[in-house]
Amino acid sequence: THALRTSEYRDREAQYRWVQDMMGMRKVHIWDYSRLNFVYTTLSKRKLQWFVDQGHVERWDDPRFPTVQGMKRRGLQIEALKEFILMQGASRNVNLMEWEKLWTLNKRVIDPVCPRHVAVVDQGRVLLTLLNGPATPEVVSVPRHKKHPPAGTKSTTRMSQIWLEQIDAALLKVGEEITLMDWGNCIVKKVDVDQNGGVTGIDAELHLEGSVKSTKLKLTWLPKIEELVQLTLVDFDYLITKKKVEEDDIFADLVNLNSEVRTITHGDANMRTLLKGDVLQLERKGYFIVDEPFVSAGSPMVLFSIPDGRTRSWGVSVAGLGK
Repeated sequence: THALRTSEYRDREAQYRWVQDMMGMRKVHIWDYSRLNFVYTTLSKRKLQWFVDQGHVERWDDPRFPTVQGMKRRGLQIEALKEFILMQGASRNVNLMEWEKLWTLNKRVIDPVCPRHVAVVDQGRVLLTLLNGPATPEVVSVPRHKKHPPAGTKSTTRMSQIWLEQIDAALLKVGEEITLMDWGNCIVKKVDVDQNGGVTGIDAELHLEGSVKSTKLKLTWLPKIEELVQLTLVDFDYLITKKKVEEDDIFADLVNLNSEVRTITHGDANMRTLLKGDVLQLERKGYFIVDEPFVSAGSPMVLFSIPDGRTRSWGVSVAGLGK
C-alpha cells in the first residue's frame, strides 16, 4: 500500500506513476522522507569505498566509518542507535546532524553499567614515594562501579611507590594535601624537577584521616608492579576536514590525514580479564571499547575511545603526549 523512500527519488515519481498506469496496477502511496546527513561525514558508498581503496582505512568496519559495523566497533550500542533513529521520525526537512546527539544517547546507555579502570600515560610518568606507606604491598578489593554492584570488584595494590601522570604531577606543590582515588589523602613533602621543569619524582606522606571532600586534586594512580597491562589507547578525528561536503568538491582534498592518535599507557592488572567488545571507563579519561584484548605481556591491549557527546574528546587533549 505504501512505498517508503528518501526524497532524492522524488523526481522519479511521475515515471513511477506512468509504469503503474501502463501496467494497470493499483496506485501505491509514496511516503518520502529526507536522508540522514552528518557533519564531516560522507554516507556515499562510492566515496567510502574510495577511502578503502586508497588505504586511508583498512576495511568497512573502520571505527571512523559511518557504517553500523564501524560504529559498533567504536563502541556505539544498538540500543542508542535505535533510540536516535526513532527520535528523527520521517521528516522531509533536510538537515545536517551533529554527531554529539547520538554519542550523548550512547553515554546514557553505557555509563550506568560499564566498569571503571585506571590507566597512566607512559611518557613522563612520575614515581611518587609514600614515606610512611605500607612496608609490604597490600591488596584490597574495591568496586568496579560504585553505583552498579553487578559490575563486581577489582583488586588494587597499595604500596609505598606508585605511578602518577606527568600532567598531574606538574600540578603538585609542597605542603599540598591531595586525594589518591580509592585510597585516601596524602600530603606532598617534596617535588623534584629537571632542568626543563618536568617533574622527576615526588615524596609524600599518607594522611588517611584527611577529608577527601576538602582536597582540590583527586588523582588516579597505579602501583609500581610488574602485573600492569600495557595499553594502546586510540582516539579518532573525522576522516573529512569540511563540515558539509558539496557535489563539486574535490574529495581527495578533504581527507584528514591525521585522523588517528595513539597513546601508549599502562592499565591496572584487572584489565587482563577484559574481552574484545567490552566497554569500560578509564577514570578521568573517558569511555573505551576493547578492540584487542590482553594476550601476553609483550602484546599490548588496544582500546578505542568512545565519544561521550562533548565536542572536545580526550584524545585531542593528550595528542602531544605520544603516539
